[in-house]
Amino acid sequence: MTMRRSWLHALFLAGGLSAAGCTDHGTYTVTWSFSTGEGAGAGCGAHGVNTIRVTGSSTKGDGDDVVTLCAGIARMPDGKFTHEVPVGDWTFAFHQLDVRGRPIVLLDDQGQPIPDQTATAAVVAGQSTDVDPNPIVFTPRPECSDGIDNDSDGRIDLDDSGCMGDPSTALECADPAAGC
Repeated sequence: MTMRRSWLHALFLAGGLSAAGCTDHGTYTVTWSFSTGEGAGAGCGAHGVNTIRVTGSSTKGDGDDVVTLCAGIARMPDGKFTHEVPVGDWTFAFHQLDVRGRPIVLLDDQGQPIPDQTATAAVVAGQSTDVDPNPIVFTPRPECSDGIDNDSDGRIDLDDSGCMGDPSTALECADPAAGC
């Protein structure tokens, strides 16, 4: 009887481990660069982008929300990210975040928000799929609202006399102490 229980437990354990290895997951891979021609390695810091937030939904009702560092590495100038999700047809949106984790909202010439980049992928079990289009190409913020000292004069955006009169500085928070 003891021997029989041992085999039965072993059989259930083996079945459970086997089922765990047969999950319905695959991965998607996305790379990104900037419309200015810079890869992530140079473009992220130069444009005040700290992280990329990826949100997604599948036609099966699954959702995903993950944040990854923006910068690439020397041997791969574009940023690259691979993440596991359940199989299915996915639509992803890619959001640029600043160093505080806040979304970077770009505006068109009429002051309307420019939609975030989107891409699709058919994720297959046990495989890695590139999103389409690949790479994602981000448009950087204007120099006078990117949180960077672009002209190396020790002044940033609203504090920089070179940005006086630039319409993009009006979008910035005038009082950072107020938490905006």
